[in-house]
Amino acid sequence: MSTTHIRPCLALFTAVMISCSSPHYKITLRDGREFMSASKPEFSAKTGYYRFRALSGKDALIRADEILMMNEQ
Repeated sequence: MSTTHIRPCLALFTAVMISCSSPHYKITLRDGREFMSASKPEFSAKTGYYRFRALSGKDALIRADEILMMNEQ
């Protein structure tokens, strides 16, 4: 494959990868700690916790009253 064919293929691959990724969320707690989630955190009214998957792949729970802000990245 020549160089003229590689560049468009690489650009197409990059565009597809960007469009398929889900948005990350930055979660800032009242004590200043920050977490990044791999997807939108889900709130459970029954428990009062947000559940999310961290970028490391581990599941996490955070009490809603500990969260100062949550921003999509």
